[in-house]
Amino acid sequence: MATREQVGPPSSGPSPAVVRSPQASVRGEGRTAQQPPGGGNEFPLSRWRERGLGGEGGPGDPFDGFFAGPPRPAAAANGLLDIPGAHAWMSLVEWGSHTDLYTFQVPLDGRSGPRVEARGQPMLMLSSYDYLGLIGHPAIEAAAVEAVRTYGTGTGGVRLLTGTNSLHRELEHDLAIFKGTESAITFTSGYTAALAVISALFGPRDRVILDARSHRSVIDACKLAGVPFRRFRHNDPESLEAELRRELPARRTLVIVEGVYSMDGDICPLPEIVEVKRRHGAYLMVDEAHSFGVLGRTGRGIDEHWGVEPTEVDIWMGSLSKAIPANGGFLAGRRELMIYLQHGAAPYMFSAALCPAAAGAARAALQVIAAEPERLARMRRNALRLREGLRRLGFDTGASATPIVPVVQGANEAAFRLARDLFSLGIIATAVIPPAVPRHAARLRLCATAAHTPADIAEALAAFRAVRAPAAVGGSVTAALNGCSSPPLPLAGEGAGG
Repeated sequence: MATREQVGPPSSGPSPAVVRSPQASVRGEGRTAQQPPGGGNEFPLSRWRERGLGGEGGPGDPFDGFFAGPPRPAAAANGLLDIPGAHAWMSLVEWGSHTDLYTFQVPLDGRSGPRVEARGQPMLMLSSYDYLGLIGHPAIEAAAVEAVRTYGTGTGGVRLLTGTNSLHRELEHDLAIFKGTESAITFTSGYTAALAVISALFGPRDRVILDARSHRSVIDACKLAGVPFRRFRHNDPESLEAELRRELPARRTLVIVEGVYSMDGDICPLPEIVEVKRRHGAYLMVDEAHSFGVLGRTGRGIDEHWGVEPTEVDIWMGSLSKAIPANGGFLAGRRELMIYLQHGAAPYMFSAALCPAAAGAARAALQVIAAEPERLARMRRNALRLREGLRRLGFDTGASATPIVPVVQGANEAAFRLARDLFSLGIIATAVIPPAVPRHAARLRLCATAAHTPADIAEALAAFRAVRAPAAVGGSVTAALNGCSSPPLPLAGEGAGG
């Protein structure tokens, strides 16, 4: 089992190869490939291609075709990037490229699905959050095409002025019915939906109490609004109760939880959360990015899963890019709330409207979810097979009970190496490191979808069986990210990604 305790530097073995930076070459100095570059201002990204970086098995040069021309003098850019976060991330990217462990941003050569092509090679996709396997569904693609034919590729305005069309209204009506609320409004992303509702409703005189694993978007929203926020222990109603009992001057209190947590795959204990917030007169917001279309008998979400009335939640937030194969986000709740947000939420008023193709695809996807309930069953069977198979192999999958199946490694480098080794076997399984997860909890985030076949799951488990020996790793990547006097980005307790 690849556990945190098993991750450490090799006790013996060949000396790592020496890689020289341009500055080191001038000085006649070298550094090892196991060590990330130092935290200076020099970021020789433009030299990656000419060095021929990218070893065997991994995804190769991560920026092939990215640069538009030869490198320019970097003096001005160096000052712009003279911050701890930039030093840490640029060091990690250069290190990962030298060692062929950088597995982010691998471009696909076609549409996403259970089988994809990357770098011209066929791969099994294990990290797509297309939970219901609806990407490529003929009815959804046809609806997107028809929306473009009818409404065009864009809207030419913001929603409050000239950007609203009848398709937006139809989609929002369908979303409200699906969630059992009076009304809903859409945004260009779930992230902007979070910014919209928190900044429009809460300020310095209020307070927000959120789960410790809450998404980065709600953290940023609280900071934008200037509202004080505190965290309670993950999925712990007693910890929430303790925070609500704290005597703090606050006009109103908002509690924020997620239906399914994006990096752990565990489910919110919504009935207990509702009971606690009721006792203290708090408001409740539920982020359903990863539970909408996933939980419940018909995919309605966390409320259907637990049998909680939708009206027990004051603000519903969701995504149109996970189980729904489009782009965008939405808020749902009482009609008065939605009308106010149309006029008082800056991201609604000052962002272009959701494009017609996304709106058409999202509306058709809701219809497909209702018409093809077997997709939910297939997704859950595949998730169970994958999760139980990994546990039998000795991998740590945490408290996952959904299609999101983490494979916790502990050290950042261990997660990168596991992702690279799986890539060499034709499996895309992305590594996730801080700040998206807590320190020392780096992992792979796997997603089982309805589009996977039993043969796909068997192939994935065979690959994990082949690479399950603990990797001999050091702490270089952890040092690159966490070695700054101030962290490069808020750590997971300050907002996880996904």
